[in-house]
Amino acid sequence: MENEQVRLVDLIDDMCDGKDVFFRYVCVAKDIMPNNIKTLTSDDTVEKCLNFMKEHQIRHVPVIDTANKKSEKQRFVGIISDRDLLRQISPYMGKIGEQETDLKAKQQQLGQIVTKDPIFISPETPIPDILACLLDNHIDMVPVLVNGKLVSLVTATDIIKLFVRLDSIRQLWSKKLKIKTRRLPDLLFGDSPELAEVLSSILRTAQNFMTIHVVSLEGQDSVAKAIKIMQEGKFRHIPIVDSHNTVKGIVSDRDVLLHLPFIEGQRLSQSRGFRDHLFEVYPRHPSIGLPLNHIMTPDPQTISPDAGLYEVAKKLYDLKISCLPVTDEGKKLLGIVTISDVMKGLFAAYRLTEKSRGQLTADMASTQEPAGVRS
Repeated sequence: MENEQVRLVDLIDDMCDGKDVFFRYVCVAKDIMPNNIKTLTSDDTVEKCLNFMKEHQIRHVPVIDTANKKSEKQRFVGIISDRDLLRQISPYMGKIGEQETDLKAKQQQLGQIVTKDPIFISPETPIPDILACLLDNHIDMVPVLVNGKLVSLVTATDIIKLFVRLDSIRQLWSKKLKIKTRRLPDLLFGDSPELAEVLSSILRTAQNFMTIHVVSLEGQDSVAKAIKIMQEGKFRHIPIVDSHNTVKGIVSDRDVLLHLPFIEGQRLSQSRGFRDHLFEVYPRHPSIGLPLNHIMTPDPQTISPDAGLYEVAKKLYDLKISCLPVTDEGKKLLGIVTISDVMKGLFAAYRLTEKSRGQLTADMASTQEPAGVRS
């Protein structure tokens, strides 16, 4: 927390009193970044990294090296994501159809595929700037560096997790003290009813912040078509519907990457476009002709258009997913909400908070009496 002397009980009391605890105390990267960062080295293999991610249930691994063999000083090299690894394996790895190329892929060193010199932040980077960085660059993680040394990572999930947990604590404590549970806008801006009204109008329900014009495909459409649409739209999820616009499945970029073949050779150092280096595949390879119903997640979790921001965030976090189709009772597709939409909502809330506080300071200054003047 920004003020290390703030007691937890004081925070909870503030939360139950409807004060804007989340945006007051959660201000910069160091307020949300984890301390126990797991790392690997450039010499470690793809196979080791796959097992490492599975063991620790993580999607990003920082890669570090020592400056030289005699030095113990660590040097930050870059980041390996699960998307990078999915692109380095084929869908047959570990199965009956495993081929010699799969064995070669597993033994690749991480130094060959690591994303070097990624965008980074400092522990003092404001949360709105982190949100803007993640959203503008279509990424869900950013390393935290101090003088070139890795100190932590901040992911979209870290931000959503704290947001969800703070409200959960408030609700439990309110019940214990028999305090009436307030709406989320009232909790965040208890001392600013005008701002609460603005925030409420922005973040009231899923239909207020969902993407309405959703690009969807049908089960018989091909992986190639999904890749083209994802690259053109710069998004990661495509709902799969039937002829009546009823949701039947969801396809993510991870689903696509998992079914693309391993291409030997060092990955491109810079992307020419959205996911170019990950979606690269021989034009006539059979994998891109696969129908989407072969790779989709069937019967995905959905959300009602009446669900609030907190309910959406909690469901995304609890289920460890990044997307929820918004449907009516008959599962007809109405829109889609993603973890990026939740981050956009939080970004707007932070900006509104800053604007409100700035206006409050200006109003107070304008109402102060000049020195030596009495009413």
